[in-house]
Amino acid sequence: MTGILTLEKIIAFLKVDLVFACCWPLQVKATKFQKICNKIFRLFCCLNGILMSVSLFYTLSNKCYNMLLVMKVGCELSAFLQIPIQITLFTFQSDRLQIIICEMEDYINRAKSEERSIFNQYIKKCKLFYITTICWLTITASAMIFGPILLSQPFPIEVDYPFDVNKQPLRTIIYLHHAMAVYQSYVQVSSNIFVALLLWFVAARFDILSQKFQKISSISEFMMCVQLHQQLLRYAKNVTMTIRYIALSSIGFSTVAVVFSGLTFLSRQPFAIKIQFFTVGASALIEVFVCAWPAEYLLRTSFNVAQAAYESLWYNQDVIFQKKLCFILLKSQVPVALSVYSILPTISLQYYASYVSTAFSYLTTFRIILSDET
Repeated sequence: MTGILTLEKIIAFLKVDLVFACCWPLQVKATKFQKICNKIFRLFCCLNGILMSVSLFYTLSNKCYNMLLVMKVGCELSAFLQIPIQITLFTFQSDRLQIIICEMEDYINRAKSEERSIFNQYIKKCKLFYITTICWLTITASAMIFGPILLSQPFPIEVDYPFDVNKQPLRTIIYLHHAMAVYQSYVQVSSNIFVALLLWFVAARFDILSQKFQKISSISEFMMCVQLHQQLLRYAKNVTMTIRYIALSSIGFSTVAVVFSGLTFLSRQPFAIKIQFFTVGASALIEVFVCAWPAEYLLRTSFNVAQAAYESLWYNQDVIFQKKLCFILLKSQVPVALSVYSILPTISLQYYASYVSTAFSYLTTFRIILSDET
C-alpha cells in the first residue's frame, strides 16, 4: 500500500515542490510570525524575478539592433516576468485558495471507499502525463542552469551589466542569482499542476455526484443529491473564479515563449542554444495543456450530472420529485467553464488546438519578417 499514489501524497509532494512558486496558501491556524515570514519570502521571490527582468531589459536597450538577440531575450523575459506576476496573483487569491484547499482536504478526509476509488481512477489516468511533465520541466531548467558548461557564455542567461562581472565573489553571486531565477521560472510553470489538481478534484466530485444520482431510490436521497449539487456548483465557481487570471497569465506568457523560442530555434544559433530553447518552447506548450486537459473534463463531468439525474427512476416518483429534476437539468445545461469574460474563451482541448495553431501562425509570421530583414 505504501507504493500506491494517493491524493494525499500528491498534495504533500506539491506543497514541497512548489514552495518557491508561493502558490500554496498558509494554513488557517498559521501564527502571526508564520504570516510575516511568508510575506518576506514572497517579497524575496518577487524581487529576484524582477531583478532578472531588469537585467534583460538593460540588455535589450543596449542591443536592440540585433534581431536574433531580441528574440532570444524576449523568450527569456516571458519566463522571468511570469515570476513576480504569478506570485502576485497567487497572493491576491490566497484567502480564496485557503478556503478551497481547506474544503478539499476536509472532503478527502471524509471520502468513502467508493469516492476514493474514483479519485484513484483519475490519478491512474493522469499520473504518467504529469510525472513526465515534471521530469521534462526539470530537464529544461537543468539545461538552462548548466548551459555555461557547454557554451561560451559565463552565466545561464546571456545578459549585460553596467559593471565588471568577472571578479569574485560577484561572479559567483550573479551565477547563483541566475540559477535561482531559472529555478523559480521552473516552479512557476509547475504551479499549473497545482491549478490542474484543483480542476481535476472538482471534475472528480461531479463524477461522484453523477454516480449518486444514478443510485437514487427515494425522494430523500434525491433531495440530498440536489443539495450536494448546489454546494458543488458554488465550490466549482469559487475555484474557477480564483484561478482564471492565473490561467490567463500562463497562456499569455506561454504564447510569447513559444513564438520567441521557436524563432531562436530556427535562427543561426549554436546547437546547444537551440536545444535549450526547444525545451523552453515545448515546456510552454505543455504548460497550457496541463490546464486545458482537466478543464475539458470539468466541462464534461459538470454537464453529465444532468444526464445522470435523467437516468434515475424519476418517472416512478411524484410531481415534486419531477420538478426538482427539472431544476437540476436546467442548472446543468451551462457546464462549469474556466474562462475570462471578453478576454479568454472557455479553456478546453478544442481551445488548446486553436491556441497551438495560432501560436505557430505568429511564429511563421515573425519568421518571414525576420528573413526579409536579414
